[in-house]
Amino acid sequence: MNKCAKPGLAAAAAVLLVVATLLVAAEAECGVDVGNVVSSCGQFVSKGGPKTPPSPQCCNALNGADVPCACKNLLTPTIQGLIDMNKAVFVGRSCGLSIPAGMKCGSFIVPSQMRR
Repeated sequence: MNKCAKPGLAAAAAVLLVVATLLVAAEAECGVDVGNVVSSCGQFVSKGGPKTPPSPQCCNALNGADVPCACKNLLTPTIQGLIDMNKAVFVGRSCGLSIPAGMKCGSFIVPSQMRR
């Protein structure tokens, strides 16, 4: 193996470890289990198709989530590229989460009137 590649590989592994640690810390701080939310709510927030009311399992996964914290710490540009933010707001509100108009979530600003 090329000895020059080892430092680069070690640095990449260290960066991944730091990112994973920060994500786990943010999940705990924000009251969100990202894996559970993705598996329970993904179909309701994916791009394309109509808005569909979320399942009880999805709402259970979102129960206790600190929305401003999640918007600030967990909504990466990658995640934002995979979901329909209007649907995400619809799902959150349908599950009883407080998501006020004008709130910034990633690069998305919650509109005063949600499209149907």
